[in-house]
Amino acid sequence: MTSGDHRRITDEVNPDASQSPGRREPDDANSPHRRLKQDFFRKYRQPLIGLGLAGASLPLVNAQQNAEKEKAQTAEGEQAAQAAAAARSGDAEEDLVGRIAESRASSDRSSHIQSAVAEFKIEEGLAADIYDIAKQEGVEPKVAYGLVRTESTFDDKAVSHVGARGLTQVMPRTAKWLVPGTTAQDLFDRKTNLKLGFRYLNQLTDKYRGNMKLALLAYNRGPGTVDKVLKKGGNPDNGYAKKVMGI
Repeated sequence: MTSGDHRRITDEVNPDASQSPGRREPDDANSPHRRLKQDFFRKYRQPLIGLGLAGASLPLVNAQQNAEKEKAQTAEGEQAAQAAAAARSGDAEEDLVGRIAESRASSDRSSHIQSAVAEFKIEEGLAADIYDIAKQEGVEPKVAYGLVRTESTFDDKAVSHVGARGLTQVMPRTAKWLVPGTTAQDLFDRKTNLKLGFRYLNQLTDKYRGNMKLALLAYNRGPGTVDKVLKKGGNPDNGYAKKVMGI
């Protein structure tokens, strides 16, 4: 067999034997291997590009977010400062109003006390007690001074023929009803007597729905008597209210 015949037989048995070792023909464009590589690049190329762009833009995004955060913090700080300023302003105004009211109340108190001292010729301490306790019990100071003058002429030891005692001539049974445990002797204490007398008048004022004239008549004549007269259509006025109020 010739050498040419040997090569021909070999080529027929192994068609690729004539190609040099290590060399491969390029993949066909429609081969499964080529399509697989194309699919791989299509699948991962865009995400990789997007990741690169996102990485490049991250510092800009962070800078913008930080700027917006600082702006929001600044706005919040300004709002807090404005709120604090408004609160301070409100507190200052409220404090000013309070000081004005307190000053007026003090001036009004002093005026009433000095007027009572001059008009009724009483000591300042008594005039001050009448004013302060009347305010505490919801009675107008002018009415309070008139009541004490009319009932006892400012004598804290006065006793009526029916047993009423002290500055406001409170009956012992009325005192016990107002404050259980109060004794007849307690009614000679200035502040105790004033408190009970003015409290009783305040309750009568409520009973007669703010009608001071009827309240004073009931204080003097008794609410039972006043109610009976009113029920019959009569007039319970006996001049007492006018004397107390000075009108």
